[in-house]
Amino acid sequence: MPSKQQKKKQVPIHKADFGNGIEIKYTQIQPSTLDTLEPHRDDYFVFFLQDSGNMELMIDFALHRPTGKGIGFVAPGQVHHYTDNGTAKGWFLAVDIPLVQDTWRNIFENAKGEQQCIPIDNISPFTKCLQLILQYDNQSGRDALQRKVLHSLIDAYIGMVATAFLHANDNTQQQTDRAAIITRQFKELVKEHFLTLKSPAAYAERMNLSLSYLNEVVKGHTGFPVSHWIQQESLREAKRLLYYTDLTTKEIAFRTGFEDHTYFTRVFRKLAGETPLTFRARYRDLSNLSL
Repeated sequence: MPSKQQKKKQVPIHKADFGNGIEIKYTQIQPSTLDTLEPHRDDYFVFFLQDSGNMELMIDFALHRPTGKGIGFVAPGQVHHYTDNGTAKGWFLAVDIPLVQDTWRNIFENAKGEQQCIPIDNISPFTKCLQLILQYDNQSGRDALQRKVLHSLIDAYIGMVATAFLHANDNTQQQTDRAAIITRQFKELVKEHFLTLKSPAAYAERMNLSLSYLNEVVKGHTGFPVSHWIQQESLREAKRLLYYTDLTTKEIAFRTGFEDHTYFTRVFRKLAGETPLTFRARYRDLSNLSL
């Protein structure tokens, strides 16, 4: 545990400082090579293409174990790290948010927190596109035309990945469904404002919908009412801070938008089935990461 002088106040955030808006590499992950990669958030997208082996990746307390050929992504703001298990080879592509168009971003938002790693039988098209991206990234320099080609290739690759996830999650029909569109817009608003907006009525007002209609749509589409998703977003952020920082329960309550930390504790216990401190103690046992 860190000393008081080293006390962690927040989850580290890795900032995008890429020359062309991306960083790309082909690498191998194996035990003892990831010691310096502590749990963190990125303010950019990370896409990976695994062409052999297996690895373990924790994303917001969900353990993913991609094996063999497959693709995956980590969205901005998600707390993640690689466990020291498995050996894998593949490509990593980090992309600044402005280079990911809204069409693709909406698909990743829908998949977030669910299936973020999927198997792919034929990775050849993905590999060829990444090889071209690497080639143009090395050649672009200050050449505006080369950079434009590079960004077009990046958009094409991200589109290929997004399409694969869309088909894997069998959401093709749902993407055009009005209920799905409203639900997606609501969830995006929650992710953006859950720290300050706790009332379901506030979200209905922002969407120019009646609360009864918004609740009917969201519950019909997801099985849970509007209030559930607001609470779950707060709970997810609280779990991140409990595990990855040494903030007190009171500090975490304030950071997640609760003015009364005792009320925060009651809400957390109701949603998580245990107190915040019990959760912290249980997850601080790193052996749980491999369960």
